[in-house]
Amino acid sequence: MTSLASLTDTQSSAERVLTTPLPVGYNILISQIVLLYVYLLPFQLFGALGWITIPGTIAAAYIIIGLAAIGNELENPFGHDVNDLPLDGYCEELRRELDFLTATPPPRLFSDVVLGNEENKVLWPLSTSGHNEWRMRSTGDIRSALRAKVVIGDRSGSSSESTLSGSRKEEA
Repeated sequence: MTSLASLTDTQSSAERVLTTPLPVGYNILISQIVLLYVYLLPFQLFGALGWITIPGTIAAAYIIIGLAAIGNELENPFGHDVNDLPLDGYCEELRRELDFLTATPPPRLFSDVVLGNEENKVLWPLSTSGHNEWRMRSTGDIRSALRAKVVIGDRSGSSSESTLSGSRKEEA
C-alpha cells in the first residue's frame, strides 16, 4: 500500500508539472527582457572592448538567448520532442518490472523449515519456547506475552527481570 501511495503521489506531481505551465505573460516578459538586454549589450561593451564588442555581443547573445530557449523547453518536459523525457521507455521498463514481480511466486520465508525449527525462539527473550509450542497457544496467550515485553520503569533492569520471570512462569 505504501508503494502504491508513493506511485500515486509521483504521478500526481508529474501531472501538476504538466498542467501548470508558466503563465504567458511571464514568457513574453522574459523574452522582451532578454532581447532588450541583447540589443543594449553592445553599447555597454563598446567603451571597454572597442572592435571586439561585435564578436563578444554575438557570443553573449547566443548564450543568453540559449538559456531563455532552454527555460521554455524545460517548462513542459512531457511529449515526443527530442528534448522531452523518454516516458514511453520508463513506462515500458516499469511494466516489465511489474510483470516480473507479479509473475514470481512469493518467497516462502516462513515455511515450516524456518518456523518449525525448535531452535527458532519466536518470542525470545520473553520465552524460550519454540515455534511449535507457541503455535498451539491461544491468541490471548500470545498477546499477553507480547504485552509483557513493554516495560515501563527504571532503566536499571529490575523491572525487566520481574516481567521476564513473570512471563516465563506463564509459559510453564
